[in-house]
Amino acid sequence: MSNSSFHLYQLQKVDLRLDHLNQRLEKIASLLSYNPKLTAALDSVNASQGAIRQKEAELAALEQVSESKKIKIEQSEASLYNGKNTNPKELKDLQTEIDSLKRSVSTIEENQISLMAILDDLAQNLSENKAAYSVVLGESEQENQTLFNENSELEKEKEKLFKERQAATGQIQAEILQTYEKLRPAKNHIAVTTIEEQSCATCGSEITASDIQKARTASALSYCPSCGRIIYAG
Repeated sequence: MSNSSFHLYQLQKVDLRLDHLNQRLEKIASLLSYNPKLTAALDSVNASQGAIRQKEAELAALEQVSESKKIKIEQSEASLYNGKNTNPKELKDLQTEIDSLKRSVSTIEENQISLMAILDDLAQNLSENKAAYSVVLGESEQENQTLFNENSELEKEKEKLFKERQAATGQIQAEILQTYEKLRPAKNHIAVTTIEEQSCATCGSEITASDIQKARTASALSYCPSCGRIIYAG
């Protein structure tokens, strides 16, 4: 039976390494599918572009309003100076309207200047964000290549371990292997424990000398009386 516990212990070494490889492969897949730094850099570029589009739309709207008012000023001035209208009150009202329109146009032009200054700042910010994105993109491509290389090496090792596992399971009775397979998920992937200083190496509980001897010589699997793991006594 010592051979069975030995083979189970060797199988567990392979399985633990496979567990580690699978965890790392999952992490690599996650890193390749989502890069938070790259996403954040791209979001900054998109945000800058969106802000520019918004201010450009505001500037275009102001331009339309300004042109409309300028046309109205030209029409009103034509009516004021063409000599056809001699009514003093109407002429005064036209002048008042023209003055008001001109003040409004002046305010619009001031707002346009302010918007253009904002657009200059936004354009500078966009340029900086694009530069930062390019740097992060380059770093990401290098990191991805490193991850691809690591993934390839891990897959090769995983294939090798599968062969080792197949060889190990071939030396274990089906019933014993089934017991091991049931224990692994229930015992945090540690189904087989060793003995260290007369104690279970996994849970730390004391193992009596008779139990240790039984684990070495018995015709059936021996278990830690505390944690229930299979004992491999060496």
